[in-house]
Amino acid sequence: MKKLFCFDIDGTLRTTTDHQVPESTVKALNLLREKGHLLLVSTGRSVDSLKNTHIYDTFSFDGYVCNSGQALLDKDLNLIHKENLSREVVLKALEASKKHNIPLALKCTPRIINMEPNEDVIRSCNYFNNPIPTVGTYTNQEVGAMIAYGPLGYDYQEFKAIDELDVMVGESSYADITIKGISKATGIAYFMKLWNINNYVAFGDSLNDVEMFKHASFSICMGQGNSDLKRLSDFVTTSIDEDGIYYACKELGYIQ
Repeated sequence: MKKLFCFDIDGTLRTTTDHQVPESTVKALNLLREKGHLLLVSTGRSVDSLKNTHIYDTFSFDGYVCNSGQALLDKDLNLIHKENLSREVVLKALEASKKHNIPLALKCTPRIINMEPNEDVIRSCNYFNNPIPTVGTYTNQEVGAMIAYGPLGYDYQEFKAIDELDVMVGESSYADITIKGISKATGIAYFMKLWNINNYVAFGDSLNDVEMFKHASFSICMGQGNSDLKRLSDFVTTSIDEDGIYYACKELGYIQ
């Protein structure tokens, strides 16, 4: 039976050390494709950040969920659905950022950050192998999502207090900030309806995968992943450096 497999990028498909997709992962993806399964990327990265990874040059996926569900792309990277933050909500977040001295990046074109990058920004950008955003001013640009940069272990309460936002603390010195009620799960649901599929298998490693895991028919956390996500998952595989995706697919009978 045809299945839908959904994969986070950083720490799941791609390492956060050398930022490469392990050969064993490519092998697993090809074996899943040979069985006729559909394969979807589901990431917190924006469309431009996704393109910076060139993940589609490693393997040809059937679609892409970006910005944790707020931007959806078909297999040819054409934008098929998009949601933006309202001006009022962006201004609330910028005010909270300034008050608490927490840098805030706006995912607009081009991406900007509202204050000089500090060590938390640099650490996070290195984690993702992303360029550091240019300091800029919000002038009502379309903003797909935001990233706040706090110290490791920071709680981001000033952003969580904004009712219209969801805040997902990351595995480095950052938190993804998106529209409340829109998530990787809602993005996946869009494709499920498009493809007439009623369940999916999810692979992830961090807290922005929680909603994706909650709505999956089966969820798989990477061995080096977040401890809270592991407790939520149906199966914990080996780490990405220990062929985690291949191991899980083999162990669970998805591939031979």
